[in-house]
Amino acid sequence: MRGWFYILMTALFMLVAAGPGMAESAPAPGAIHLAMRLVAESETPAAGGRTTLAIVATPDKGWHGYWKNGGDAGLPTEAHWTLPGGASAGELRYPVPGRLKIAGLMNYVYERPFTLLVDLSVPAGLAKGTPLPVTVKLDYLVCTDTICVPESQTLSTTLTVGDGAIDPSRRAEFDRWRAALPKPLGGDGVIETQGKQVRIAVPLPASVAVKDAYFYPERSGIIDHAAPQVMTRSGDQLILAMPVAAVPTPGPVSGVLSI
Repeated sequence: MRGWFYILMTALFMLVAAGPGMAESAPAPGAIHLAMRLVAESETPAAGGRTTLAIVATPDKGWHGYWKNGGDAGLPTEAHWTLPGGASAGELRYPVPGRLKIAGLMNYVYERPFTLLVDLSVPAGLAKGTPLPVTVKLDYLVCTDTICVPESQTLSTTLTVGDGAIDPSRRAEFDRWRAALPKPLGGDGVIETQGKQVRIAVPLPASVAVKDAYFYPERSGIIDHAAPQVMTRSGDQLILAMPVAAVPTPGPVSGVLSI
């Protein structure tokens, strides 16, 4: 079985299925190593409604982008929106990342094409045919095994207020991108610190075989990213144990559990 779970850990869980080295030389000025494009699920969103936008990213061969928590050395993508009055964009939603360990540093990365999704809310009361110009400036870090480069791109599209219709081929494309996101399943879990270890226990039927599990925390200061995570089973529970971060930071814990 392979799945991804989103976990929100305060008193309870919400269970969800689902470093680069020092720079040796700088790439050519102005070169972009993470190609991006902006796509809207509906080109004609309804007034007072929402449509989903996709930021489709493709790294050059040998380069990688980063998850919302880049791990020991990466940085998340920052999105700065310019929208019509009354319109708003939600938080970026990331697909499940991969792991890349370089020089003892664990990085949470995308070495292949990936897509970030965000919901755009359209103000009510707009007449059909009203143009909706959408612009986003993206600041991010892109790296190879030896070089890291901060990059910036500005993407734009213009939508038109309409009936919210979605082309079937576009819907299929967005359904595929949504399938790469962690999805909530529900269920209570427990997280606790025992000495210098973090212990996570989540409900999972004993009948479900799991060969490997990994917890991706959504922020730093929770666990030692580069340390091994030890999985055990206890009845209908899956348990992961891992070292606490060298410099822990307090606050709610959320993340993705990959099994």
